[in-house]
Amino acid sequence: MSDAIIDIHVHFGGPGDPYDPDCECYWSKAFTKSLAYIVMLILSNFLFKKVTISRIKKHMFKIVNRSKCVNQCVFLALDQVYDKNGKLHRDQTNLHVSNRFVVEELAAHNNRILFGASVHPYRSDWQEELKYCLQNKPVLCKWLPSAQRIDPSDLKKCNDMYKMLAEHRLPLLCHVGPEYACPPYTPEFERLNDPKLLVPALKKGVIVIMAHCAMPYWGPWDKPIYKQYFDDFLKLMKDAEQNGWNLYADLSAICIPTRDEYIKKIIAQLPPERLLFGSDYPVLLTEFCYYKRSANFWDRVRFIRKMARVRNLLDMNYYIIEEMGFDQRVFRNASKLFANIIPWEIGEKQ
Repeated sequence: MSDAIIDIHVHFGGPGDPYDPDCECYWSKAFTKSLAYIVMLILSNFLFKKVTISRIKKHMFKIVNRSKCVNQCVFLALDQVYDKNGKLHRDQTNLHVSNRFVVEELAAHNNRILFGASVHPYRSDWQEELKYCLQNKPVLCKWLPSAQRIDPSDLKKCNDMYKMLAEHRLPLLCHVGPEYACPPYTPEFERLNDPKLLVPALKKGVIVIMAHCAMPYWGPWDKPIYKQYFDDFLKLMKDAEQNGWNLYADLSAICIPTRDEYIKKIIAQLPPERLLFGSDYPVLLTEFCYYKRSANFWDRVRFIRKMARVRNLLDMNYYIIEEMGFDQRVFRNASKLFANIIPWEIGEKQ
């Protein structure tokens, strides 16, 4: 894996009963009314078919196995909602994929799938759950603060988990910036996606990967607060150089036309060694978004014709990011970062 091209940001989801305590994978009715759900149906060829976990699993395996550019993909778990008293709220959870589901149903059956864990820091058994994850070869821990209702700046609830993540060098992949895929979409919870809230984790030595580079989704038409989040993200990346923070960002979900101006800034201002390749599959992407300074009309025609022959969306995402002009190192940075993770057994002996 040390030199592999790894897509660090791939989602899995499926229907299930949120009121069944043994259900390891489910989504809510609110989620099935979202634009993200409709896009998922279209990209997965399920628009007019019955959606089942087995069908989704078969489709995802086919996408991963047939990719010519991507060696491995990180499939992301997503823990349920817990309040600050440690109480589980399945009724408030809009998307859930358990760690055990990713380990036993996905990664165990396909060596091109890597385990992206997710442990909510408010759960009373977070230490046992993170121990389970560390025993099963995770490459990162995923948080989506607005959906999971996590405040990353709350050291009273997060400090011990930050210490354990830092000790094992397990990266924290945390969503920052706008979130239009997984409800709720209210200001009360959207504020939890502020990149500045991750400064305490960075100061504690945690390897932090800020998902999507905090880019506004709708470009100049997005909310002013999301434009501010992006500016704050750029400043944090500069601060990381000065403060020795282990801060990275992934390039997932950048292949949309409305993010073009932000892509230019990322290429111009951020060190390529701090950027990691990702897709956010099955989020929408299009070849009409790529940026290249020397591109003229015929260059664009050539590239669009090339993309018309690409059938695998993971490959398409790779080609688009490559065409944007990103340094080739971004495609292999994750494999080097993941090689430093300390498994549970080794960590306990140190």
